[in-house]
Amino acid sequence: MCSWGCLFRGSALLLVMLAVGTPVAEGADDKVRVCVVAILATDRDDKVDRRLKDIAREVRKIDPKLTGLQLAKLSCKSLEVGTEDRFELVDGQSVAVTIQRKADKDDRVRVKVAPPLMGEITYSTPCGKFLPIVTPFRTKTNDLLIVAIRVQPCQGGKAPPPKPDPDGPARR
Repeated sequence: MCSWGCLFRGSALLLVMLAVGTPVAEGADDKVRVCVVAILATDRDDKVDRRLKDIAREVRKIDPKLTGLQLAKLSCKSLEVGTEDRFELVDGQSVAVTIQRKADKDDRVRVKVAPPLMGEITYSTPCGKFLPIVTPFRTKTNDLLIVAIRVQPCQGGKAPPPKPDPDGPARR
């Protein structure tokens, strides 16, 4: 069986996209909403937060000993394209996130992330889906940190809806 070090070198990403929520129409500003979830995985119990059941199933494919998953922290921020921001995770760790390109015609956003104890990862992701990244970071209680990242709003491959006229509807 492959050790954790082998798994991190071979494939640090769980290439499982999870549908969460409904895509949101593009807003008036030029920002992209980023949500980051810090997940703690353990082999000490089998408690799985109901919101993480799909991720738990995929994590167990890599390491069946990781039976418990808990949501440790959820934070969301609106980022402008090209601007980096840090999201606090657990035990003083953080992840840097930069939106490199807004949603294209296929609703894919280019994101650059720098998770704890890992180099930078650049990927394109569908809007409204989480990408879980298994990090090598362990907490003081030996829980494994998984970072899941989602971006929105999504355009559905269409132009954003027209902005309302601040003067109201045109009169005839």
